Amino acid sequence: MTTKQSVLALLKAAPDFVSGEDLAQTCAVSRTSVWKAIKSLQAEGHHIEAVSNRGYKLTASADPINGAYIAEKIAALGIKAGSVSGFAEIDSTLSESKRQCASVSAFRTATGELTPQGAKVHRSLIVAGKQTAGRGRMGRSFVSPPESGVYFTLIYAPKHGVTNPALLTAAAAVAVARACDELFGTDAKIKWVNDVFLNGKKICGILTEGVANFETGRIEAANVGIGINVRNMGFTGQLAHIATSITEAAPDKAKAASVSRNDLVAHVAANLLRFYDAWESNDQKTISDCMAEYRSRSFLIGKTVTVNPAAGLEGKSYDVTVLDIADDASLVVELSDGSKKSLQSGEVSLHSATFTC
Repeated sequence: MTTKQSVLALLKAAPDFVSGEDLAQTCAVSRTSVWKAIKSLQAEGHHIEAVSNRGYKLTASADPINGAYIAEKIAALGIKAGSVSGFAEIDSTLSESKRQCASVSAFRTATGELTPQGAKVHRSLIVAGKQTAGRGRMGRSFVSPPESGVYFTLIYAPKHGVTNPALLTAAAAVAVARACDELFGTDAKIKWVNDVFLNGKKICGILTEGVANFETGRIEAANVGIGINVRNMGFTGQLAHIATSITEAAPDKAKAASVSRNDLVAHVAANLLRFYDAWESNDQKTISDCMAEYRSRSFLIGKTVTVNPAAGLEGKSYDVTVLDIADDASLVVELSDGSKKSLQSGEVSLHSATFTC
């Protein structure tokens, strides 16, 4: 890591001013070298405040979303993506993916081949640094401030249509967890079915929506939306108790602060496309490994949780003990009378004393 990179990482990780002397000692360079690094970072667009007798403070970092870079990085990881669209700000990447899909009358032919329209959007990625109308599961709003998180949606149109959206969501959770561990040295966990946690707090939410063909009645494609809290999100109130960011939870905060949002998106997308392609090619080993990893990262197995009917569905809440996660990503639970039941993600939400979905 260069002096400039080290200085930037330290400033990103610091909650307040850092003296030039401390930066020099930590980086094992001279104060002059630190000053030159600061000037170079400012020239690149990083907003660094310099105050006498206090030092330096990063007030805004230049980490713009770069679609071309993300596409190149995904290719370098050995995966072929579709188009990658990058936005500094957007209403919602899921909304944009729906707009793009609306231009497709049919994704595939009767024999399963991609149509010209379908080929344009299949495997496409929409990425944004800020959302003004982000949304989560069950119509909840999704906090999406600038500079702190990254928000993206993958459009995927399987050859035989979408038959189990929960599996797509489960694979996305594994893809995010694996990318976090690879890049940030974390130990990410998964809460069934759509959240990724670090140190007991949520850092990622996933929402999968289908695109229907009304003539055939088939779900032709999936829009897989992912929102990740990358840096200090400034959460207050109840959110501060249940959510955090990667850099706040990572064991090496300086290292975590040096990872760009573009690299994170590329690693998640590469992992995710690899999993989805395994389902397409019936690669049983990769499929089995994915679900085994999903189970191993789950922190629900063995715990008692409260099951609540999803919005719009009737029924009473009840407590269950989580026994396992099935190969179709359903949650296997034991009821108070000892009977067993499989829960589908679209039917329930879960609550406990340690997390909220």
